[in-house]
Amino acid sequence: MSMRRIRVTSLIIGAALATTLASGCTVAHVGVASPQPAPKATTSSPDRPRELKIDGFASCELLSESQRLDLQISRPPNKREDSVSKADACDFNNHTDGTSLSLYVMLKHDMEMFAPGNVNGKVRSVRVLGFPAYEIELDSREDPNQSCSVNIGVSSGQVLRGQYMRWKRQQPLPDGEVCIRATRGVELALGNILAKS
Repeated sequence: MSMRRIRVTSLIIGAALATTLASGCTVAHVGVASPQPAPKATTSSPDRPRELKIDGFASCELLSESQRLDLQISRPPNKREDSVSKADACDFNNHTDGTSLSLYVMLKHDMEMFAPGNVNGKVRSVRVLGFPAYEIELDSREDPNQSCSVNIGVSSGQVLRGQYMRWKRQQPLPDGEVCIRATRGVELALGNILAKS
């Protein structure tokens, strides 16, 4: 093989390698290369508008005073640690009509723990402000209270949860109303987090 043929072959191989290596970039301006977005990885994580970390948010501070009034919450917030999830939780109670909205900042759980087959109750996949969530309404035949929770997967391994409960069964709420109220409460909380993030 002649030297000229070796050089041409080397140039062709070099050009092919350079083209292959450069294919991950596009030219935005003459002489300036910018990286092309990486292809979206296909994972089991739900489609979110963004990863929204909720570390540092306190459950009892997620609703403003005017929002609590709009939700007809008549009592001061009651901070606690949830015994099951070990999450920061806050109860917003209205003793007059026997209702309660609870908000949970869950930093060590993924929303899949609330997926169909993992919980009791009627589970429905919903979206809250663009974020994926599972709505779970407990069967009133199994629970003496009317209860619904909305569990939003705000980021991988973190859930913002709102649960609405009617614990005075003398005047039950219309079908689906507990889930409407749970969604409204957690939606306001998520909106406040988004405004501060």
